[in-house]
Amino acid sequence: MRATIILLCLAAAVANAQPTEAPAALPPEPLTPPPMTSAPREQPPTPRAPAAPPEDEFITPSFTPTPTTPPPRAAAPSAPEWNPPPGSTGPGESPAERAVRYSRFSEGPGGPALVVTEVLLGLAGGGFLGSTYDLEGKTNNLYTGAMLGGLTLGTGSIVYQYFQRVERTESLLATLSSLSGLAAGIGFANTHHWGERDRALLSLACSQVGLFASLVLTSGGLDVSGADIGLITLTSFYSVLIAGLIEFINDANNSARGYNFAPMLMAPAIGMAMGGLLSIPLELNGMDFALLYSVPLAASGFALAMAAPLSGNATTGRAVLITLTSSLGLTALITALTSAGAPQQPASASAPRLTPVPVVLATGRHNTGLAVGPGVSIQF
Repeated sequence: MRATIILLCLAAAVANAQPTEAPAALPPEPLTPPPMTSAPREQPPTPRAPAAPPEDEFITPSFTPTPTTPPPRAAAPSAPEWNPPPGSTGPGESPAERAVRYSRFSEGPGGPALVVTEVLLGLAGGGFLGSTYDLEGKTNNLYTGAMLGGLTLGTGSIVYQYFQRVERTESLLATLSSLSGLAAGIGFANTHHWGERDRALLSLACSQVGLFASLVLTSGGLDVSGADIGLITLTSFYSVLIAGLIEFINDANNSARGYNFAPMLMAPAIGMAMGGLLSIPLELNGMDFALLYSVPLAASGFALAMAAPLSGNATTGRAVLITLTSSLGLTALITALTSAGAPQQPASASAPRLTPVPVVLATGRHNTGLAVGPGVSIQF
């Protein structure tokens, strides 16, 4: 009996240890409405408010700001498309030639000024020469001569300055020399009582000789500076004053002779020639020019004011002439003696300088003696 009970307990234990299959789902039971009875319905329980969490358990929610993006900017207007300028017209030049030329139509900066000078001289000289062929005033030879003269001289100057470099100082000197040559030709023709046609030809020829002589002598413009132009102008100015005073004295001594303007017309060319020769050894500065202009003019003006009320024209002219020439000579001499020479160029720092020096050396046993000999000091 006891053995039978034990076997039943073991079988029950083995059955409980094996997995049991889930029962099949039963179909839901249909909902049946509650019975219509007069029994009172039960009220639903009142919902309770949720209990507040303790303070120590309250966690502050973390807040991460969301970056705001700026509104898109309006697109900037696009720059206008660049179009290269059209190519210039003119004679073709290589890049090497254009690098050293002043412009496409001129070799140097003074070329345009030279062309203007020649055109004006051609108009004046050609018109003067053309008027000599129109004695009765019935033709337009004056206009024809002016146009031919301007075109001829202008074309020649254009060709010259295109191939030959002309600096600004060189063109200024050429203009002054052409005007002085024009005046000298008129003065020379008046002295010899030449006719109008010969006077016009001589004056036009002298103007061209003076212009091209200065261009040839100062070719390149490297030897002409502002001080040289000032000195040439200075000597030309005082030449006109001195010639005018001499003619004034001669006219006062011989009133029947009449005043002759020819020396005054020829004086500028002579003064420019003298100034050109003096500009070779001399180089004046601004103070020298101020003294050479102011001192002689002030002294001669004082002499004129003192002599005019007390004497005649001849004596007044002599007093002014003597004062002018003496004060000009003294001022020029003092200026030449006191003016500083051109500063010496410092030697290059990279060039070594060799200087002979005596050398003394210790000689003999234990260097107890002395020996003297020549040496060279080299300074870098």
